[in-house]
Amino acid sequence: MKYVSTRKNDELVSFREAMINGLSSNGGLYFPESIPKLSDKFFENIEEYSDHEIAFEAMMPFVEGSLSSEQLKEVIAEAITFPTPVVPIKDNIHALELFHGPTEAFKDVGARFMSRCLSRFYSDNEQ
Repeated sequence: MKYVSTRKNDELVSFREAMINGLSSNGGLYFPESIPKLSDKFFENIEEYSDHEIAFEAMMPFVEGSLSSEQLKEVIAEAITFPTPVVPIKDNIHALELFHGPTEAFKDVGARFMSRCLSRFYSDNEQ
């Protein structure tokens, strides 16, 4: 997966480069070149998957080429150490509660994932 700048330039970078750089060379945010579609089979069987398995299936296309399958599984296991329940709102409408982490805020999911990725990338550079 490659990432492009929201400020429309020809720069294409990997997930790793986007994470380390933070912003593109022209000051834009990085955005995936494309949004992969998860299979119908995945959604038909989603209740059979653990939170970690769902996160892995959703994230693997975005990190491909920057993290191996095993590395991504390790990052997810380190980052998602709390429940993220799906709760009913009304008929056929549910919400994913992302405030059960250590700071009780939705950022616990994204920020912890990002910090674990950055730690891995920096430790890989030191070896």
